[in-house]
Amino acid sequence: MTLTPSELRSLLKQDAAFRNARAILADEWAARAEENPLFQAPMTIADLKFAQDLQAAGVADSTVDFTNYAAVQSWIGAHRQSLTPNDIAWLQRNFE
Repeated sequence: MTLTPSELRSLLKQDAAFRNARAILADEWAARAEENPLFQAPMTIADLKFAQDLQAAGVADSTVDFTNYAAVQSWIGAHRQSLTPNDIAWLQRNFE
């Protein structure tokens, strides 16, 4: 798996999109939300996709296996407060 040009640019710049994806993979989303308690944005499908692409490209390790149904369900349960219904549907799309 290769990263898209915009994902590679984000990785090199380590911009907000990259930091969001890295927070997902490192299971640090809640810590990022605590940095700014006035604005706690939910995860987006773009954040989740970028995280999965980083993991698939071997750029970042993760504690969750997004290809395993039980692991994804467990991860959703642990992060439900940060996910929208669309995020959950996107994460479960490969298991239907």
